[in-house]
Amino acid sequence: MLFLATAVSVLSGVPALAQNGQVFDAAAQLAAYSNTLPRDNARQCFNGKFISGANRSGQNTLYVQAPRGDIYSLRMAGDCSALDAAQKLTVRSNGSDIVCSGDQAETVAWTTAGSQRCEVDSVRRLNAREAAALSTATRR
Repeated sequence: MLFLATAVSVLSGVPALAQNGQVFDAAAQLAAYSNTLPRDNARQCFNGKFISGANRSGQNTLYVQAPRGDIYSLRMAGDCSALDAAQKLTVRSNGSDIVCSGDQAETVAWTTAGSQRCEVDSVRRLNAREAAALSTATRR
């Protein structure tokens, strides 16, 4: 009984919880932090240190495939002849290996003669239809 009286007196001095006008919004919480919901509005990024494949389309477009299978189109700022002889390729953006759609970046093409950096104007992840069309075009 003495314990109960002490607990009541201590808790009576504590302000009531959740009476500060804040309301928990479960939908907003899920949209912001769930990894199971579609996140079309999320930044679409890949780690440019790990590229599964690369292919050029003309002098100014490079397609790279991330390990998860996403394909990104990189629009080159100018000609990058080192890409033709590259044995290894990495992509960097603002000093980081994480490259996102909308970023400016640079490629680092590793050849037998050394490495060469080439500027990338824009990075864009292809949607499913664009990736399928690209796949169909390469099979011809």
